[in-house]
Amino acid sequence: MLKMSYRVMGLGFLAVAMGVPVAAQFEVAGKQVQVHAFFQQGFSYSSGNNFLTMKTNSGSFSMTDGGFNISARLTPRLRVGAQVFSRNIGELGNGKVVLDWAVVDYKFNDYLGFRGGKVKTTIGLFNDTQDMEFIHTWALLPQAVYPTDLRATTISHVGGDMYGELPLKKAGRVAYTAYYGSRPIDRRGGYFIGTRDAGTPLDGFTSWVKGGDVRWLAPVEGLVAGYSYFGVDGHGTARLLSFAGFPTGPGGIPFRFDIEHSNTSAFYGDFQRGKLRVSAELWRTGSLRRFTGIPIATQPADDDAWYVMGSYRVHPKVEFGGYFSQFRLDRTLPFSVQNGTRGPTVTARVDLNKYWNVKVEGHFIDGYGSPFSFRSFYPSTNPQGMKDRTNLLVIRTGVAF
Repeated sequence: MLKMSYRVMGLGFLAVAMGVPVAAQFEVAGKQVQVHAFFQQGFSYSSGNNFLTMKTNSGSFSMTDGGFNISARLTPRLRVGAQVFSRNIGELGNGKVVLDWAVVDYKFNDYLGFRGGKVKTTIGLFNDTQDMEFIHTWALLPQAVYPTDLRATTISHVGGDMYGELPLKKAGRVAYTAYYGSRPIDRRGGYFIGTRDAGTPLDGFTSWVKGGDVRWLAPVEGLVAGYSYFGVDGHGTARLLSFAGFPTGPGGIPFRFDIEHSNTSAFYGDFQRGKLRVSAELWRTGSLRRFTGIPIATQPADDDAWYVMGSYRVHPKVEFGGYFSQFRLDRTLPFSVQNGTRGPTVTARVDLNKYWNVKVEGHFIDGYGSPFSFRSFYPSTNPQGMKDRTNLLVIRTGVAF
């Protein structure tokens, strides 16, 4: 099934590249049905550390993902849709096809609507669109805020949303979203890989999310500013394989952990005018983990992440951009190579036709964090030890219709 899914996506890639029209809309029982798909293939090469579980020091083509979605408007107020998604980025995803989202959406009016099912989670500017490579300038969004390896921790929830938009007369409009649900688990994601590398492999994990987003659509053309809240409570089981001065035995010590009130606040702004776009975000997370069965009672965590970015389209088919981003595992401490990652990124995007683009991107990264960062750099793919600096080239091409 995996080989067939990538074969089909590959044929779609060739069809779009050759300019062959791709049917994306048809009618069933008098209802319009829309079909869309996207496929991306990348190459990455780095000096310093291997990146995102890929062997980038030797150059890696293990950077493939794609999705297929279908939606229909059953009545003027009722819409349904679903998407399947697959990726193979180093050890991430391993090509498994998953149900990415599936929603039933009923909109009473502009002020109030409800959607339920497996719903994309609205946090910050790009969380719910981070897989839509074709709408972004970047080959990789700022990994400090939108880490590719931790995609499953924020991308969706199984539950429900309430949403709408309220007019503020001359002050513009306010769009709001509120949600609650359970968080899907991804055993092929960075959280499981990271805990394994840290010597505490996970056996299982269950969590619930609640939150919301309020964004101001200013009367100034192209200006948006907003705030998102994302709260998590959960529990899981794992094994402690080693601990200084404490015998763990051959199979390790099983233990339970509880996440109490993990709260993330995201502040963001975005301005688009003509060929120019400028954006910025700041995310801050505080949480407390309680442990049962091991000689650690609690573990507080306070991290932060931010970026500033800008892009400019110099030609209808060519766009240049750059951003600077930083992640700190412990925001009470100054930045250091063991306390996060930071650095600039520069990008060039070329749109070959309406459906097909190519991006060339350079990342200049200081730091690697710790084994408990669970993002970008992992001991298992850097067995010779971490280096303080990583320079990374990413070339990524994508098609979408």
